[in-house]
Amino acid sequence: MEKRFFADYNGKEINEYILKNEQLEAHILNFGGILKNLIFNNTEVVCGFDALEDYLADKSYQGSLVGRYANRIRNAEFKLNGKTYKVGANERGKNHLHGGKCGFNRKVWDVVEVTDTSITLSLFSPDGDEGYPGNLTVTATYKICGSAISVDYTGKTDEDTVLNMTNHSYFNLNGCGNGTVLSHKIKINADQYTVVDRELLPIGRKNVEGTYFDLRDFCEIGKWVGDDFAGYDHNFVLKKLPAEKICSFSLPKIAEANNGIISLSVYTDQPCVQLYAGVSLGGLPLFRGNSERVNHGAFCLETQFEPDSPNNGAAFLKKDDTYRHTVVYEFKKL
Repeated sequence: MEKRFFADYNGKEINEYILKNEQLEAHILNFGGILKNLIFNNTEVVCGFDALEDYLADKSYQGSLVGRYANRIRNAEFKLNGKTYKVGANERGKNHLHGGKCGFNRKVWDVVEVTDTSITLSLFSPDGDEGYPGNLTVTATYKICGSAISVDYTGKTDEDTVLNMTNHSYFNLNGCGNGTVLSHKIKINADQYTVVDRELLPIGRKNVEGTYFDLRDFCEIGKWVGDDFAGYDHNFVLKKLPAEKICSFSLPKIAEANNGIISLSVYTDQPCVQLYAGVSLGGLPLFRGNSERVNHGAFCLETQFEPDSPNNGAAFLKKDDTYRHTVVYEFKKL
């Protein structure tokens, strides 16, 4: 394992930890738990920045660990044990998105353990943090195994709370900043998707058959993009599939993507995945090496609970329980 100084942030040292084996190289920051670089087949398959200032200026959550609640909560409130909790309304001043104004992606994480191929990060989120109840401690372990990288999460609280974490890496199998992903092919093992309103909040579920969201067989990400469809920023409700052995985990394969040269397979124990195809990704700051940043320049596959789950009876963590969430991203040469 190699450790490099990255930046100072509010008097704290931010470092870059480099995990490496013969097939994969991953660079992790203890700021936001960010997956800064991921190199496979001599290709930078995730996007990111060269400087902390760019991560601070950016609003797209590049590579970060997101929490307490990934995705949106309507009206930035939920009820738990008969009490209404107001959380940070950081989207249009109305709804809660990805943990609020200062979510886990803006925190300095503690480094618990590092090896040549893994790093475990820990974060304490105090009672009232962004309005959430309970003193919460979470861990996230990144580990590379062959041509795969896993993120394994845990969470413990001293009071019933809400918890739904995810990794918000942006993938471009052509390389970071190397054009759009519209010609990438994608497959998601889901029979239903979450229908959303103009604020991207759920209003029900529909079957994918006969819609733009039927990705049960490989389909180009940009196939349906046009005047009446801007692109994917939607949650898919995953089918229950048999588990496969991947590294040290037994998990179902829930999604695949490829550009004809490199393939990506995603495995998880979570009920849903959000496909975000970089609809509004263009702009500043530029990606590392001042490489181009364009709309549809990358895609995310965020494993998680369904959006607004706390208002629909899910994504709660009880004080005597342990939150667990595992995702594995596996790369192969075609």
